[in-house]
Amino acid sequence: MTVKETTIRNELKHYIPLDDKLSQTDKKRLLDLDYNSLGEWAKTVYDYFYSHVDECGNAISINQFFDLTDCDHEYYKRVDKVFIDNLFAMQKPLFFFDVDNTLTDGGFLSEQKIDFIKNFSEKHRIILTTGKTYDSIRVVVDALELSGNYASCLNGSVLVDKGEFIPLEKIGSYSEDIVRYFDSAPFDTVVYYPDNIRLVKPLSERSLAHLTKYSEAYFEEEKLDFDKVVKVLFFIFDDEPDRVRKEQMVIDYVQNYPELICMRTSENTYEILKKTQHKGNTVKIISKLLGNHYRATIGVGDSMNDSPLLSHVGKPYVVASASDELKSFGYDELEKNRDVDVVNLIKNYTKGEKDE
Repeated sequence: MTVKETTIRNELKHYIPLDDKLSQTDKKRLLDLDYNSLGEWAKTVYDYFYSHVDECGNAISINQFFDLTDCDHEYYKRVDKVFIDNLFAMQKPLFFFDVDNTLTDGGFLSEQKIDFIKNFSEKHRIILTTGKTYDSIRVVVDALELSGNYASCLNGSVLVDKGEFIPLEKIGSYSEDIVRYFDSAPFDTVVYYPDNIRLVKPLSERSLAHLTKYSEAYFEEEKLDFDKVVKVLFFIFDDEPDRVRKEQMVIDYVQNYPELICMRTSENTYEILKKTQHKGNTVKIISKLLGNHYRATIGVGDSMNDSPLLSHVGKPYVVASASDELKSFGYDELEKNRDVDVVNLIKNYTKGEKDE
């Protein structure tokens, strides 16, 4: 049995009990992967999993199928829609929200959002997901009274469970080489541990102002523990005279490491991490912990580091002020009123729900 088939079997073993449209006979046949004997809906279930797992057994998204013919792409979209609509009919969806410039707008959290989420009767369904540390979003967590909820930090590399940090992925040994390479450029560079930021060296006034603008807490250490490093972030400002040279250095460096990826995460910051470190990971993990299929979910983001989040959830959205690059994927946009956009989204998907 291939890695892909093994992964499909494991996924089905966990999720088919949730599907009350499957007969017991079809459930057994699905686990045996006896495709030709399946009923119509069971084939839809199998096709869904098959089209969302690559040859290495990793979850992928229909948004990555751009190399398929239009006919094939439309087929996968139909399978995806039928399966997800069925999941939403069976399960109350979970909500995965990016924080900066998604829940907040320019650092501001509207009173409408605070009031609604604080009083939402099933707050456990709201999961904050950020590229930053948990401490940096604690003001939002406290304002919305979500401290008892799961959270996803550092682009899905750290799971937060009632204040406990559980590392899922890290860049580890790569970080020492990255830091030395970019420090010689020189770049202003910081590294992220699961809990907080460590400075590689004192930052310039400008870089420090940018860091503190986003409520990032940091510590100085004489010697870095590179084994703990989750990701590396560095600053390149648009008006720097050598900006183009620095960006090319980043491109050239990352090309030497197939396992790594570089993302622009704000107007002045870039970060390097492993390709396996992304917000989509915690969509699957947290959904499973809360008893949901990971596609019985809704996600909202504003920038490219939210792309893996949006490609994993069942119903992806972007805020009206999202980057043009993220909007180019064709995700549905929320309404333009940033004070209530997320509030109305939650109301729309919880309308008519019955308390269990």
